[in-house]
Amino acid sequence: MATIRDVAELAGVSPATVSRVVNGLVGYSDETRLRVEAAVKSLSYETDYFARGLKTRQTSVIGLLAPVVSDALTSQVMQGVEIEAQERGYAVMMGRTGAKSAYIASYLRTLRTYRAAGVILISAVITPETRQLLGPTVPIISVAISDKSGSPSVAIDDEQAAYDATRHLLRLGHRRIGLLAGNLASIYVAQPRKRGYERAMAEAGCTPVTATGTFFYESGAACVDELLTQEPGLTAFFAMSDEMGAAAINELQRRGFRVPEDVSVLGFDNTSTSLHVNPQLSTMAQPLEEMGRTAVKKLLRARDLGPKIMAHRLIERGSTAPISSAGPNQTASRN
Repeated sequence: MATIRDVAELAGVSPATVSRVVNGLVGYSDETRLRVEAAVKSLSYETDYFARGLKTRQTSVIGLLAPVVSDALTSQVMQGVEIEAQERGYAVMMGRTGAKSAYIASYLRTLRTYRAAGVILISAVITPETRQLLGPTVPIISVAISDKSGSPSVAIDDEQAAYDATRHLLRLGHRRIGLLAGNLASIYVAQPRKRGYERAMAEAGCTPVTATGTFFYESGAACVDELLTQEPGLTAFFAMSDEMGAAAINELQRRGFRVPEDVSVLGFDNTSTSLHVNPQLSTMAQPLEEMGRTAVKKLLRARDLGPKIMAHRLIERGSTAPISSAGPNQTASRN
């Protein structure tokens, strides 16, 4: 039976290009497509992944499951997964799980039956139930979340990243810093980030002020309102996501605050959302695309499935500045 490498050699292209053509993806010329299609026909190349799996006991398919597929964080991780998988001749099967464990279970059973080469979870931990549903032979790894138990994962140290973000605002002279927190039921992301913020504030002798919402844009304005009610003299806001940070900038400006002259705003993740607001959002960056690529590499090595902590870094843009000696604009509306 012809392999993807046989087709690539005959067509004079890479295996990744063959994979893109046979899966109907973009990234090649019409001339290249015609050469690949001719090679596929000449070699009678079999692209039925399930039929190949019956013979090899494993298909060239990687399952990718995420609670949502429309947010910027998931999109950037997905991009890294798809690039790395395609370069290695694998197709990606995407599933949206929402917050329902029944959906996750259904996808895992399907991927087990399909003899997937592995499964990647975005923003979800690997539970004993997950492992049982998938079976012992299919490797699995999580991305952008780590439960500190040593299970397969690719993530940053969320607590340390939040600590470093808060320390940055403190170094700029801010002492009244409000936290826009994501859902604190998220014990592996929101809670570590809250601990990092609180640790930095405590070391500086400052009082934490927190409003809790979701990680998404819609809750950002409500959190700003709650924080200003608790502490009208806030000079900086640290948001647990770029979406919350972007919403905070827009809401503060609507109230008459100048960003960053009156109030600084710092986000988290370095997603594309951070660039689509004025001023652009300073943020604590996760290497999201690289995390996706790393997850594929570790998954396909199978023996290298321990936790991988990636480096975070601060990206300064226009939404943060040293505290103004004049303090917040006293004419700004608090309502």
